[in-house]
Amino acid sequence: MDPATIATAVVTFLIPLLAEGGKSAAKKGGEALVAALERRFKEKPAAQEALEDVKKDPQDEDLQAALRVQLKKLLAADEAFRAELTQLLEQLKSTSGGGVLAQGEGAVAAQTVGGSIVTGGVKLEGGSTFVGGQQVVARGDATDDKDDD
Repeated sequence: MDPATIATAVVTFLIPLLAEGGKSAAKKGGEALVAALERRFKEKPAAQEALEDVKKDPQDEDLQAALRVQLKKLLAADEAFRAELTQLLEQLKSTSGGGVLAQGEGAVAAQTVGGSIVTGGVKLEGGSTFVGGQQVVARGDATDDKDDD
C-alpha cells in the first residue's frame, strides 16, 4: 500500500477505538497500533503531538488530518515502518469483523437493512445502492424526504 492509503487506514481505524474503547479483540490490536506509532514517533515531536492531540479529541477532523500528514511523511521515508503498519492493519481487519466505519453527521453503516434509513433528508429503502452520490441500482425507492416536512 502507498503511504497515503496506510495513513488514512490507520487514522480511520484508531478513531472509534480512541473515542469509544472498541471491542476487546480490536482494542488489543488498536493498542498494538498505537504502540507502534509511539515507538516510531519518539524522535518526531510534531508526530508525537499529532498523536497525543487525536488521543485527547478523536472526533476533531483537523487533528485527524494533522496525524494523517505526519504519518504519511514518516511512511514515505521508512519502508520498514510501512510494512509493519500494513501487517498490523491486516491483522486488525481480521479481528475487527470487516472494518465498516460510519463517521460524520448523517453517516450510516450497516450490513443488512430490513427497512428504510433517512439521512441528510434522503430516504433510502432497503436495496438502494449509491456510488459517488448517484443511485445506480434500486430495488426499493430513494426519495427526497425534505418535501414531507
